[in-house]
Amino acid sequence: MRFRILGPLEVLSADRWTAISAAKWRSLLACLLVRPGQLIPTDTLIDELWGDNPPHTANNLVSIYVHRLRKLIGDAEGRVLVYRAPGYLLRLSAGDLDMQEFETQVTGGRSALAAGDPERAALLLGRALGLWRGPLLADVPPTPLLDVHADHAAELRLDATELRIQADLGCGRPAQVVPELRGLVAEHPMREGLWLLLMRALEDAGRRAEALETFAQAQQAIAAELGVDPGTEMRRFYLELLAADAAAAVRPPLSRPSRGEAGQRSSAGARTDDDSARVRPAAGGETAAVSGARAAGPDGATDEPTLGESPAGEVPGTIAIGTFPGSSTAPATPLADRPGPPLVSAAARPAQLPADIGDFTGRETHVNHLCALLLAGNSASSPGALRIAVVNGAGGLGKTTLAVHAAHQVRAQFPDGQLYVDLFGASPQAASPGEVLARFLRDLGIEGDKVPARDDERAALYRTTLTGRRVLILLDNARDAAQVRPLLPGSSSCAVLVTTRNRTSDLASTRFVDLNVLEDTEALALFSRIVGEERSAAEPDATAEILVACAGLPLAIRICAARLAARRQWRIATLAGRLRDQHRRLDELKTGDLAVRASFQVSYDSLKSASRGADPARVFRLLGLWQGESISLPAAATLLGAEQDDVADALEALVDVNLLESPAPDRYRFHDLLRVYAIERAEADEPAAARQEAVARLLRWYLDTAQAAADTVSPLRYQLPGEPAADDHHQLHFATGQEVFAWYDDERANVVAATRQAAATGLHDVAWRLPPTLFPVFSRRSNYADCVTSHRVAVESARTVGDRQAEAWARNQLGFALVMLRDPEAVSHLEQALSIRREVGDTRGEAQTAISLAEAHLTTGGPGPDPVRYLQLAADLLRPAGASLLRATALNNLGDVHFQLGDLRSAEECYIEARDICRETGGHVEGHVLQNLGSLYQRLHRQGDAIVSFEEALVKHRAAGSLFGEAITLRYLGEAYLEKGDRGKARDCLAAAVRIFEQIGDQAEAAETASLLASLDGGPG
Repeated sequence: MRFRILGPLEVLSADRWTAISAAKWRSLLACLLVRPGQLIPTDTLIDELWGDNPPHTANNLVSIYVHRLRKLIGDAEGRVLVYRAPGYLLRLSAGDLDMQEFETQVTGGRSALAAGDPERAALLLGRALGLWRGPLLADVPPTPLLDVHADHAAELRLDATELRIQADLGCGRPAQVVPELRGLVAEHPMREGLWLLLMRALEDAGRRAEALETFAQAQQAIAAELGVDPGTEMRRFYLELLAADAAAAVRPPLSRPSRGEAGQRSSAGARTDDDSARVRPAAGGETAAVSGARAAGPDGATDEPTLGESPAGEVPGTIAIGTFPGSSTAPATPLADRPGPPLVSAAARPAQLPADIGDFTGRETHVNHLCALLLAGNSASSPGALRIAVVNGAGGLGKTTLAVHAAHQVRAQFPDGQLYVDLFGASPQAASPGEVLARFLRDLGIEGDKVPARDDERAALYRTTLTGRRVLILLDNARDAAQVRPLLPGSSSCAVLVTTRNRTSDLASTRFVDLNVLEDTEALALFSRIVGEERSAAEPDATAEILVACAGLPLAIRICAARLAARRQWRIATLAGRLRDQHRRLDELKTGDLAVRASFQVSYDSLKSASRGADPARVFRLLGLWQGESISLPAAATLLGAEQDDVADALEALVDVNLLESPAPDRYRFHDLLRVYAIERAEADEPAAARQEAVARLLRWYLDTAQAAADTVSPLRYQLPGEPAADDHHQLHFATGQEVFAWYDDERANVVAATRQAAATGLHDVAWRLPPTLFPVFSRRSNYADCVTSHRVAVESARTVGDRQAEAWARNQLGFALVMLRDPEAVSHLEQALSIRREVGDTRGEAQTAISLAEAHLTTGGPGPDPVRYLQLAADLLRPAGASLLRATALNNLGDVHFQLGDLRSAEECYIEARDICRETGGHVEGHVLQNLGSLYQRLHRQGDAIVSFEEALVKHRAAGSLFGEAITLRYLGEAYLEKGDRGKARDCLAAAVRIFEQIGDQAEAAETASLLASLDGGPG
């Protein structure tokens, strides 16, 4: 599956299931997904995205969004998201879309129900409904087209729910569906089929009086809304109930079988810490109505799924506030009241601002904010405070252009003049403040021979000269606060605008405006204004490709546009093609005296070697060797082979000069083009051996960290012996599973990147070992998309080095992850793994794969002889080894199959033996076994035993940190208390389950449990 629309829109990217952040991207992809394989004209897409008010660049924006989406889904060549005049279409294979899978499963369930196989129907329909995570395209802005499809999908979902309830009734589970039906009829009171099902369920559960009352409720609701009586089928069934009730009143009661005797209910599953085997839930565990606790995967782990107010006029997010240090003393006489010396010519009104550019585009928010800062009045508490605004950002972001543009907007408010100077702060020959003061004094009318010789005297005269005058000072390209301070006036009548590549947080009374890259719409507008809108509109795909390569950097966009403007004979596609080679990209990004590389070079050359610790320039170079999205401080220290404290200072120095970004404490990342430049510098300045050693250190650090993480959450898992972890003081250690998951959540994309980079650089032992080692974490986070991606690399690396046992291990984990994604390719990998493990005599591994194959057959074909055969094989293979969690897994899963087949005695024997093994060996699997036992006892109407078993399971799940296991057990426990008649405890358990399901993002289970809770709250008790 590659796309999910049954809920929020998600795509399977190279790394994981990914939500799409940009609303327009979501809308465009949604339009294509609801009509897969159909050509959607660009005009239709524009209507859906912008309605009656599209921008004049709409065609280009659609092309840009398509390029962004192709990158996100790994479709660089456009084979999935295809352009075909006059629009686009999405080519999907079978199983690529969850809606297609839903329809397939519903069709199978409908056929099974018609064929008289309610167990099979309930399984398939439960799987279908389990795909729903919320309303269709829940996070996509509504449009007429999408509204039609959303309404249709909601109707299909409700139809499937009715069918599944019919199947559950056919399986003898009336009591379990009554609470769900009460919630459904409350939500859909005009749907007679639901009222009829509720009546049938109540009758089958031995609650005829309630069934008769339900008809009265339905009759009242339908009459109030439509003014008619219920339909023929409901009235007929009502009369049948009346007749049966009358007959029962005149004859002695007949003995009847216990409720649900022939039926079964779903329950929970687990997976052993010992390996990849799936610990199956009891029957029906995958249905939407009552879903089983799902285990994590081959390792056996269970699945789990103030800012202060900104001052007035500040733009949230990109604008920060500087410091306002107080003063313990105040001058006896304000500077504005002091008489100045008669040295100034009244006619000296400098107008030094550079010319504004005619094609200034975007940055509207920043321009407005800068103007507000420069013109704002002073607060009552600081009437003499100087207004200072600092524009900060990396080279090429357009700081000077923005500052000059903003200064021109407000210059009329500074009639006494505007001063400008380029301080060359990023170059080795930065301007001296004293020399700048001498020039400013002359520009302000001070005669040359009256300019003091000493810098401090020049600064004093400068402040005196500007007292009471309304002058704007633009200090461009400042190095640091020390260079700026002497150039600040002392009068609040003036304003100062500073641009810098370095952060100047030590400059008092300052407002900061942090620049970032341009948004897509701004980037397109800038490009089109230079090359011409007709030209960019004629080649929307090529335009989009160039803008993606420029990564929002204004300098790069301006250079590309200027080159094309000067070469009218070039097609835009010509330059797009030249930018595809990353190694030549910076060579192409230059024109005249503008060059992206030169801009970066200025910042790079300004780096100063630290007196102690790591050299920032070398840190910058070596960081370029890492292919991950970001890097943590411990990983960077490992890459450098240096102490963390020393590396931290260097990293922060790079952040200060905007050569590196820090999205979170102790985490760093590059802008795309700066990464290219860093790679260039590394290849030019670092010996090949040093580069290889640095990368190898980092990749082995990831492997050792993965080993530590897996040892923490799954110490008894299946694994192959390997070299001991390096004696590295940067190695991470984890005290709890929560620490492991916190680390993994930050590193999930980097784990895939490390696997790929290891394979690409010939470190195949890292490439094939890293993903299987980390499988317990993949599975507990239910991140099977990453798992599949990385294990495919692992399989190829194992094959490359000819390690058969490693190949079998990687194939087993890959196969199991594909099972979890319902991919039919799973069986092929598992059968190859089984064959190899038999060949090399790996008995434990053979048992592991047998359990995984049983799960695959259960997923595709339901309970039957194949799952029983593989699970019995696994249990027999492991019997000579004695008690082990892997054998407990096999027995638990075998018990589940027996449960689904209706053989409750065999199921109980398997569960009890698995429980006894768990109590001997320890491990979290016991929680799932106890949960399944509870479901079995509930089926046998042994409510007391069921409650005890569920409560014990709850303790085990909480100890293991399994949130899903805890939530599903709370739900089952609530149902058990409800059947016992303890509505208060039932309500508490169900409410707690809803909270946990919502916490882990399982919206389907949350909705089902909430519906049950709502029906309970609506009744007496």
